[in-house]
Amino acid sequence: MSEPTALVTGAAGGIGRAIVSALAGAGWTVAATDRPEADEIPGAAMSVPADLRGRASCRTVVDNVVDHFGRLDLLVNNAATMTVVEPTVATMSMWWRDIDVNLTTPLWLTQAAAPALREAGGQVVNICSISGLRGEPGFSAYAASKAGLLGMTRSLARELAPAVRVNAVAPGPTETDQLSRDAEFRGVSLQQLHREYSAEMPLGRLVQPAEVADVVRFLAEAGSFTGECVQINGGMLMS
Repeated sequence: MSEPTALVTGAAGGIGRAIVSALAGAGWTVAATDRPEADEIPGAAMSVPADLRGRASCRTVVDNVVDHFGRLDLLVNNAATMTVVEPTVATMSMWWRDIDVNLTTPLWLTQAAAPALREAGGQVVNICSISGLRGEPGFSAYAASKAGLLGMTRSLARELAPAVRVNAVAPGPTETDQLSRDAEFRGVSLQQLHREYSAEMPLGRLVQPAEVADVVRFLAEAGSFTGECVQINGGMLMS
């Protein structure tokens, strides 16, 4: 029997790379997709460059993976964009970009992957965010898309049961390049943002991408989880 196969989107980013590495290290065959201009992803057995903003593109990526490996056991919807502005009329195109990438694309990918996942008894893991659970000033579009993704996770978990499990992971502030953009929006230094976030977290430090990846790897092999959202935020939000 061939190794279980995973498809990870947004694989060139900090969290995406960590997920690919963790799954590959655990014996998974990993297909990775990101924008065509993205760098190569270490650990990926197959790279599928694509702009996923469109149902046809999502279908093509999934079909390429299934045709190449003959199976699909895990879909990790990690690709995301973050608009750090107020959702005024002038920025509505940015609002819809966040909704398209962070919410609609995971639905299209899940629809495309569902037949192969049913056959494999597989799973979808959606990467949500603490922003979708508590909100954050300036992140309305991003927070709305991630809150919608969590609601969709729970609905799909019911709709695709019992053959396919659907879960979510909601990281808090994580040590990625996004922090620099957040600091710029807030008008503070990266070091100051670190201090502010760390002060809100009982563990006193930010989440590391590898820690998020460890949760994804756990869920990939945890047969009794579905419709769950695993929070990993150093205690910033306890619920």
